[in-house]
Amino acid sequence: MRQGLFGGFPIWAVFVATTVAFLASMKAGHLLGARSRARMGEVATPDLGATLGGLLGLLGLLLAFTFGMAGERFDRRKTLVVEEANAIGTAWLRTDLIPAPQQPQAREVLRAYTQARLDVAQASTRDEAITRSEKIQADLWSITSAAAAASPTPTVALFVAAVNEVIDMHGRRVQAALRNPIPPTIFATLYAVAILVLGIAGYARGITGDRSATVNLVLGLVLAVVLALILDLDRPYEGLLTVSQQAMRDLLTVMGPVR
Repeated sequence: MRQGLFGGFPIWAVFVATTVAFLASMKAGHLLGARSRARMGEVATPDLGATLGGLLGLLGLLLAFTFGMAGERFDRRKTLVVEEANAIGTAWLRTDLIPAPQQPQAREVLRAYTQARLDVAQASTRDEAITRSEKIQADLWSITSAAAAASPTPTVALFVAAVNEVIDMHGRRVQAALRNPIPPTIFATLYAVAILVLGIAGYARGITGDRSATVNLVLGLVLAVVLALILDLDRPYEGLLTVSQQAMRDLLTVMGPVR
């Protein structure tokens, strides 16, 4: 499975490291600014307002772009859960169209498959549930092939098409959740610009002799929170923002318990 820039580090650890890096950048910038002020004198101190404003604007654009990308991926994962539940539900209904010997087998396998898809949403059971889902797909396809061979009719073909869609949905969800994170280059660029901006903000405060760090501290903390939120949106199996699996739960309730 592909990993983003921070690999397997938990979101809280990334947030703490980000906050420390941002505060260190501001502190280093402030020390450099204070040294420059002492060396050049008060009269020669440059005005960095325009430069800082431009960099803040660039950082805002990068944040908006990355946040939008993460939000789109989050919405995509929500949509795929509903679409997969609908696909499995359609296959469940169309079991009435296949020969009687295969009907109970197909329904039992679809129940087990729905439970496996629910387990995929839990980080602790994700990998095992993906493997189990793929094994159940093979069992489901064997039943489907037997039904099609026993009764090669247009009605059975509808069930075959529904099973195909169920199998395809698995690949789409795995691709959306695990194999297509926000590119590490984008995250790296965002962090580099943020550290640069905060360093210049600290430098501007030091070169003007301003000892009040409240505004810069708030800016650093807000940026760290926003970046943690973007990372939360990008990770489907951890954090505060998770995709609801209610559609799958409702479908499993309709099917009845897995035997």
